[in-house]
Amino acid sequence: MSTSFVHLHVHSHYSLLRALPKVKDLVRRAKELDMPAVALTDYGAMYGAIEFYKACEKEGIKPIIGQCAYLAVERLTDKRPRIDDKQSQIVLLAETTEGYRNLLKLATIAHLDGFYYRPRIDKAVLREHSRGLIGLSGGLKGEINKALKVDDWDKARALVREYVDIFGEGNFYLELQDHPELDEQQARNRDLIRLADETGVPLVATKDVHYLDSEDAEAQDILLCIGEGKTVNQEHRSSMTDADYSFCDGTHMAEAFAHCPEAVENTLRIAERCQVDLELGKWNFADIAIPEGETYETQLQRLVYEHQRQGLRALLPDRLRLRQMGQEPGNHGDHPGLGGRFVGLVRHRYRLGQSAHL
Repeated sequence: MSTSFVHLHVHSHYSLLRALPKVKDLVRRAKELDMPAVALTDYGAMYGAIEFYKACEKEGIKPIIGQCAYLAVERLTDKRPRIDDKQSQIVLLAETTEGYRNLLKLATIAHLDGFYYRPRIDKAVLREHSRGLIGLSGGLKGEINKALKVDDWDKARALVREYVDIFGEGNFYLELQDHPELDEQQARNRDLIRLADETGVPLVATKDVHYLDSEDAEAQDILLCIGEGKTVNQEHRSSMTDADYSFCDGTHMAEAFAHCPEAVENTLRIAERCQVDLELGKWNFADIAIPEGETYETQLQRLVYEHQRQGLRALLPDRLRLRQMGQEPGNHGDHPGLGGRFVGLVRHRYRLGQSAHL
């Protein structure tokens, strides 16, 4: 039992077909290990954020909401075969409630605009939505580690400067991972310690958790096979059985990084900095502007009739046919915010030229 460490790079079953733990089990394990906080950093998405927040509140530990984001090679809109299917990864943590909202925006942009094999963002978008975020450089698939792997120290230093500029001074950390079984990880850890000395950027220790106990490694390997449509006996498939990705205790991490204790201590410092306060149990809708003198209901009806000839009739489900909407005024205006949601959705779908199932 120890309060000397906080896990800041953790995947749940919302890292679809990549990780095993259920959110409540992750939080319960952190509580059992007497950790004051724990992070959730699923791949490119925020599916588990609210469930995680509630579970942490129930157990009395601090939730650190984040994600392991995919970075496009150049622009998130690029979709070049054999080029843009190779993304980098970066860990993003919400330090503030504004940072949490920025994580939501980044995840949305990644799925709607940047999806190519994975939901991707780029540095321009990250810079635009970086307020309230703390960045960790990621594991072996992080951009800095990729540069160090090919001994390109000039690029690695330039990337550090770029990320510090994006996140702000003191908001970017070089991530050491505890995987002593991997020679490459050990080499990158040594490089990162040197890079930290040269640049003054702090270090932080993580485990990149994908399951709770070491005995779960085989089950997680099978999960990866399901995701790729392969069997465990096939070659040329993804596997993480060459190292341990379990939710270890703080004593283990302190011993693993005894040569670099500040990396472990910084997990506590980051946890202390992070404070996201969510107001749950109430509806939150976008404020959709409508012309003066109109209601959401009249605006919705006008939009529907205006676009009837463009095919909206065929796009709407039966319950929202034009005749019904004319006969049932107030159907969507009685619930605060719902009328605005429909108006906004109709406008958005027509801008995109997409079918709408409202």
